[in-house]
Amino acid sequence: MVKKAILIVGHGSRYGYNKAIMELQKSRLEEMGFENVYIGFNETSSPKITEAMSAMAADGVDEVVAIPFFIASGLHMTRDIPPKLGLKDGKKEDCVEIDGHRMKVLFEEPFGRDPLLATLLKEKIDDEMKTGNAAVIVVGHGSRLPYNKEIITLNSARLRDMGYGAVFPAFNEFDEPDLKEVFDGCLAAGYDEILVLPLFISLGDHLKNDIPPKIRLKDGVPEGICEYGGRKVRVVYLPPVGEDPRLTDLFAAKARRHLRGGHMDALVLDMTHGGHLVAERLKDRGWNATCVDVYHLSTPEARSRLADRGIEVSYETPKRHFDAVFMPAHCPDSFIGEAAVDQKYTFSEAVKMLMEDGLPYRIEVTGVKGKTSTCYLVAHILDACGKKVFLHTSRGQGPYAGGHEVTELKSIAPPYIMELPTEGYDVVISEVSLGGSGKADIALITNLVEDYGIAKNSRKASYAKAQILTDKGRNIVKEDEYGIWHSMRPDLPLETYRNVCEAVEKPVLGKPLRIRYEYLGKTEEAVLGGSFLAIQYLLSIDAALKACELMGIPADKVRDALGTFRGVPGRGEVSESGGVWRITERNPGISHLSIDMTMRCLKEMDALDGCLAVVDPVSRRVCDKMHPELIRSVLEKYGVDHVITDGNGGEVDTSGHKIVVTFVKEAWQ
Repeated sequence: MVKKAILIVGHGSRYGYNKAIMELQKSRLEEMGFENVYIGFNETSSPKITEAMSAMAADGVDEVVAIPFFIASGLHMTRDIPPKLGLKDGKKEDCVEIDGHRMKVLFEEPFGRDPLLATLLKEKIDDEMKTGNAAVIVVGHGSRLPYNKEIITLNSARLRDMGYGAVFPAFNEFDEPDLKEVFDGCLAAGYDEILVLPLFISLGDHLKNDIPPKIRLKDGVPEGICEYGGRKVRVVYLPPVGEDPRLTDLFAAKARRHLRGGHMDALVLDMTHGGHLVAERLKDRGWNATCVDVYHLSTPEARSRLADRGIEVSYETPKRHFDAVFMPAHCPDSFIGEAAVDQKYTFSEAVKMLMEDGLPYRIEVTGVKGKTSTCYLVAHILDACGKKVFLHTSRGQGPYAGGHEVTELKSIAPPYIMELPTEGYDVVISEVSLGGSGKADIALITNLVEDYGIAKNSRKASYAKAQILTDKGRNIVKEDEYGIWHSMRPDLPLETYRNVCEAVEKPVLGKPLRIRYEYLGKTEEAVLGGSFLAIQYLLSIDAALKACELMGIPADKVRDALGTFRGVPGRGEVSESGGVWRITERNPGISHLSIDMTMRCLKEMDALDGCLAVVDPVSRRVCDKMHPELIRSVLEKYGVDHVITDGNGGEVDTSGHKIVVTFVKEAWQ
């Protein structure tokens, strides 16, 4: 029988706090039923890591998962500890020989990036926050290396996504912003209470002696009242995270993933947005999967297909333990119900875990507006350059060769990325609603014109869309939104694009439009056709050209391709018959914002006189409904006649109008 063990790896300290917390976590794991739990320290404290490894070898351990009691990576994690575990050449997992005994060693990652840490921090804040006018300062040690700052910034952003409006990262030393400056800024900003949350393992010099004076507290006092500008501000100094019992659950989850006999149990929520695909691939990886149709919209065929694979299908969340839950970013945590779960993953994180590497060149595009247009522009330019292109958007998917041949209607939810072609194409371009694989060669976020609420307003759209950002390739974001995305993923380099594409002449409905743009550092011109609202595509052109720049597409090829581009079918499509101009907008992103953009374009063309707007509120397989009252206010602002239909497909009398604009909220999401 294989003997398995857990080794908790700590830093070590001349104080007793670090060792005491390590021993506390060890005893908690043992109370949870884990056997053969050891501790080892990198320096100062005993037993050393090498001593713990020798003890395990003497005890006949065959497999060990080494769990670092570290918040962030650094030289200890990358340089010092692996050799003491017997690991060489940068390996995280290997069979090693210790004192003549062979054992398999797996070195886990620090826990700072684990989503469960942010949940733990949220619970600590909820336990202490007394007012609605509070600031939270997440404090890191600081380092000359980037790792600690990345983790502090990441968890601060996650807490903001969870609904805390005022969360600020700060550092004790080395990094900026400095804790004292951030604290004084919070005082000046008028908050009634300030919660200081140190992301440290245990007490020590910094927590006992350095930090309290910076937050105007005396050593050993966890709470106090600070007077500032005639106001009394409550200051709460929370304990370090190391002794928190909820951290034991995080360690237990890591251990179960590697040491437990049998299969891992996965709870997959929402079959409407690709949960069945996640469940099937988890099953292929050896997981036991339970798929819950939370919206009760699945077909009998889909349920039978899963059942035939040995995947449990349910309409309600089972009341039992699961090693992990996989769910769309827009699903609220309430969907988990009374199930107990160790780990939470969004569908984007699941795709990153489950999708194979070595695929064709991938471009993924998300954002609030302009996703489909950007995808079509890039596809058209690459096709004109002789690339074999596959295009997947909210209009459908299929090859793009001189135009888009839609062969199949598929959702643009993240799991469907896993079903895109793996061969036969030079480039695969996919529009993604919320998130992405995190593995694209180019990940592009068009814009964040509205950071709307998702998951019953428990988090923001930016939280989900940021998951498209790739650590495998290049990331593109809008220049004036750089700070938003950098704060969420400070560990990733971001390229930016600016909105500089402009019309050289006044646009006229139905006429070609000469535009000016920047490409590869030079000013270029092209002529767009008149069969679509070209003026409405200028923002998307800027985003698409940045992607083409990163791919090294020659400027002349780009110019020629723009001249033959005819827009996205049904998106700002322009036609004329019998003296009446008709403009069609069929789009899952139809909203008061997009309608305002179209009306603004028509106003620029002097094309509002005699205009009728017909709005169809039908929402076929589209999650967010339109808001008629907001749409009416936009159309009234522009002074155009308008009809909002009942969605039953009846004819609308358009007589007496020279221009008819039809908006239909329709596509496959």
